[in-house]
Amino acid sequence: MRLRTAALVRSALSLPLPAARRPTATPWPLGRITAGLVMSLGALASPALAAPAPEVTGDSPASRPLRGPEVVNSAMDAQLFYQLLIGEIAARDGDLGTAYQLYLEGAKRQRSAQLFRKAVDIALAGRAGEQALTAARAWRTALPQDRDAAEFSAQILMALGRYDEMAEPVRAMLRNSPPEALPGLLTGLPRSFLRISDRQRAAQLIDETTEPWRSGNGAQAAAWTASAEGWLMAGQPDKARAALHQAQALNADEPAVALVASELMASHPDTEALITAQLARKPQDVVRLAYARRLIAGGRLADGARQLDAVVANQPDNVTALMTLAAVQVELRQLAPAETHLQKLLSLNTNRKEGQPTIDTETVYLLLAQVAELRKKPQDADQWLRMADPQQARIKIQTARARLLVQQGKMKEARQLLRQMPETEPRDGVVKAQAEAQLLKEAQAWPDARLVLQQANQRFPDDPDLMYEQAMVAEQIGLFDEMETLLRKVLMIRPQDASALNALGYSLADRNVRLPEARDLITRALAQRPKDPFITDSLGWLLYREGDLPQALKVLSEAYEQRQDADIGAHIGEVLWQQGDKAGAVRYWKDARQRDPGNRTLKEILQRLKPEL
Repeated sequence: MRLRTAALVRSALSLPLPAARRPTATPWPLGRITAGLVMSLGALASPALAAPAPEVTGDSPASRPLRGPEVVNSAMDAQLFYQLLIGEIAARDGDLGTAYQLYLEGAKRQRSAQLFRKAVDIALAGRAGEQALTAARAWRTALPQDRDAAEFSAQILMALGRYDEMAEPVRAMLRNSPPEALPGLLTGLPRSFLRISDRQRAAQLIDETTEPWRSGNGAQAAAWTASAEGWLMAGQPDKARAALHQAQALNADEPAVALVASELMASHPDTEALITAQLARKPQDVVRLAYARRLIAGGRLADGARQLDAVVANQPDNVTALMTLAAVQVELRQLAPAETHLQKLLSLNTNRKEGQPTIDTETVYLLLAQVAELRKKPQDADQWLRMADPQQARIKIQTARARLLVQQGKMKEARQLLRQMPETEPRDGVVKAQAEAQLLKEAQAWPDARLVLQQANQRFPDDPDLMYEQAMVAEQIGLFDEMETLLRKVLMIRPQDASALNALGYSLADRNVRLPEARDLITRALAQRPKDPFITDSLGWLLYREGDLPQALKVLSEAYEQRQDADIGAHIGEVLWQQGDKAGAVRYWKDARQRDPGNRTLKEILQRLKPEL
C-alpha cells in the first residue's frame, strides 16, 4: 500500500498525470454521456487544428523542476496537493466524474493550462463531450491567449457537430499562432474541416473563420486560397475561381494558389495559364507534381510526362514522380525510359533507409512485366509476375498472366484463369468481367466479348462502367442502336461522363449523321477534359465531316502531338489525302500501321481509299 501511495504522490507532483481509465460499471455522474461519441484527441486532430501543447511556463507547479542542484520549494499548497492526489486515485479507480471535478476546480484556482488540459483529457476518456467542452471553455476564459485552449474548443465542437460555434475559437487559435505558421494553417483549413459532411456549410465556415485575414489582417493570399479550396470542395467552382482570382492578385507565386488552380482546371481551363505562368517565374516541384496529375487525369499524357521529367531531373530519387512517370511512359510505349525508371525504383527500395518513403514494389513488378510483354518477351514477363505478391495484387497478376497465355494461343486457358479467381470484394466480379472482355477485344473476338459483358450487366445491373464497355463492343459489331441506348443510360447516371459523351459524339460524326448533336456532345466532353487527345481527335474528325479541312488538320495535329495514336494518325492521313498531300498522308498511315498493324480505323480508311503504301 505504501508503494502504491508513493507512486501516486510522485504522479500528482509531476504533471501531466497518467491517462485515466474509462469507467467499467456505472455511467459518469456529471451528466448524460453523448452516445457513441468518439472523443480521442488523435481522431480529432487535423492538419490545421493539431499541434503539440507548449510547455507550461511561469510559476505553475508543473513548470518547476523537481530535482537539480538547487532546491526550489513547490508553490503547490496542501489543498491542491491533496485535491490532485484524490483526483488521481479517483481516475485510476474509474470514477472519472470525481476526477474531472477535482482537476477542473484546481485548474480554475491555479489558472494552470496543464491542469485544464488534464480535465479535458479525463472528460475525453469518459466520452463526455459536453464536459470536455465546458473544461475547454473555462480554459479559454482563464487563459485567453493560450492557443491550445482555442484549438481544443474547436476540435471538441467539431466532434459534437456544433459547427455554428466553431468560427470564433478557430479564429482565436489562428490569432494566437506564430506569424510564420499562419499561412500554412490558413491553407490547411479546408482539409481540417473534411469531417463536416455538409460541404456548403464547411465552405461558409471557412469564410467566416478567415474573414479577418481576407480583409487585410495579414496572410491575405493564404486566406483567399483557403476560401477557394473550400468552395471547390463544396462543388461551386465559380465561387472558387473568384476567390482564387483574389489570391492570385495578392501573391501569384504562392504554391497553394497553383495547387488549387490545378484542381479547378477541369471546370475552368483558363486556370491552367495561372499554373504555367507561375512555373515559368518560379518553378516548384510540388506544383509540377499536382499539375502533372491533373494533365494525366485529363488524358494529356505527353504534357504530364514533360512535367514529371522536370521533377525527376531536379529530384532523381523522388519516388512519386518516378513511379508516375514510368506508368505514363509504359502507356505511351516509351519502353526504354520506363524500364530505366522502374529499375531505379527497385534500386531505391533495396537501399532504402529508415524514414524514406516506401515503394510500391508490386506495381513496379507489374509494370516491368508489362514492358516485357510489349517487347514480346513472355518468359521475362512471367518472371516479374512471380516476384509480385499475389496477396497485394492478385487480380492484376492473374490478368497479366492471362494475357501471356493469349499470346501463346491459349485463349480458353486464359479465360478460365480469370473466371477461377475468387471474389473477396464487391467489385471483383466487375473487374474480372472487364479483364475477360479486354482479352477478347484484343483478340477481336467481338461477339464473345459482348456476351461476357451482357452477362456481367445482368449480374451487376446499372453499372455505368460495364454498360460503357458493352457499348464500345456493340459499336465495333455495328450494333449502333444498342450502343446509343447503353451510352444514354450511362449519361443518365453520370451526365458529365466525358468518355460516354465523346464516344457517342464520335460515333455520330464517324457515321456522318446528326452532326449538330455530335458537336454538342463532343464540346461537352471537352469541357470536362480539355485538350484530351482522343476527344480532340473526335472534334477534328467532326470538322472533317463538316467540310472544314484546314481546321480539321489543325485540331487533329494538336491531338497527335499529345498522343501518337494509330486512330489519330489515320484520321490525319485522310485529311491530307483529301487536301491533295498524298505523300504526307502515306507517311502518317505507315507510321500508324507500324504502331498498330491491326487498327480497325486504319484498315477501313486504307480499304476505302486504296493508297499504295
